[in-house]
Amino acid sequence: MRSPVGHHPRLERIELEQGLIAYRCPESGGHWIRAEHYWKWHSTRKDTPPASTPALDEENHPVSEYDDAVKLCPDSGTVLTRYRVGHGHAFRIDRSTTGSIWLDGGEWEALKAENLHHTLHLIFGAPWQKAVRDQARDETHRLQLIQRLGPDLHARLEALHQELAHHPERAAALALLNSPLKHEPLPE
Repeated sequence: MRSPVGHHPRLERIELEQGLIAYRCPESGGHWIRAEHYWKWHSTRKDTPPASTPALDEENHPVSEYDDAVKLCPDSGTVLTRYRVGHGHAFRIDRSTTGSIWLDGGEWEALKAENLHHTLHLIFGAPWQKAVRDQARDETHRLQLIQRLGPDLHARLEALHQELAHHPERAAALALLNSPLKHEPLPE
């Protein structure tokens, strides 16, 4: 079985976690996890909810020179499909039509650090991917507002937005903000 990246060296069988068989690329440090091995390992796990995923600094994201490369499934030869992890992670993971997973070097460790490694299968689901798209859309909107309003005004408005969120006179405050400005009378 050959690696889907680099010069396609033979994958080395390893135990990625206790009871989780994977195949490691000696060139890239990536991991191939067959679906049957993941589900067998997953079935022995105690239910531990994933930790909340705070936004990470860009420098903490694993960066792979193979991130944009077309990767082929080591088992079936089909093209792997990329899925954005999101939730503070800038990288994507790849999945085969067989259900098996390719993680570029450092991605398993990043997922494990955020306690997402044992719920890896959720990343491929529609609810997860919708949340990733919604998060990206919201961030784009926020950046457009900052560009249009300027960072100072945006920050002040964001603080006011937070303050008014649960204020008992929120409606009156919004009415004031929406009312036309009155001009000061000119001095005589």
